[in-house]
Amino acid sequence: MIKTMKKPLTYDDIPKMYLFCNHTKCPRRNKCLRFQAAMIVPLSVPHYEAININHVAGNEKECSYFSAYTLTTFALGISHILDDVPHKKAMAIQNSLKSLMGKSMYYRIRNKQRRLHPSEQKQIANVFLEHGIKTKINFDEYIEDYDW
Repeated sequence: MIKTMKKPLTYDDIPKMYLFCNHTKCPRRNKCLRFQAAMIVPLSVPHYEAININHVAGNEKECSYFSAYTLTTFALGISHILDDVPHKKAMAIQNSLKSLMGKSMYYRIRNKQRRLHPSEQKQIANVFLEHGIKTKINFDEYIEDYDW
């Protein structure tokens, strides 16, 4: 099940040190999260960090700062991903995951204290494949949100 957390973009959702873009002539501005975020900065905010538009001018289609203005599906929690795996393989996979992400991060992810980006979900799936488990991994929850 996918939970849609934040469809409308609000200023309160933007991370504190987010890099904005004010390039009003950029052909991709309507599809760029950085530009859309800059458009909702309230008048009460005296300053914020933004990309130098002169740096990207003329190279907008290849802009390295472009961030898609779309929702991304994050996974939340891995407490049941080993339920259907034989015990010996489950222990080996768990050790590989702890080695991949570190022990404390493993537990933060398992306990839903940190979301998993789609690229991290693929890394976890690859660990399962390395141990011969080819079934689809079902994380505890899925959340749609902007990829800041």
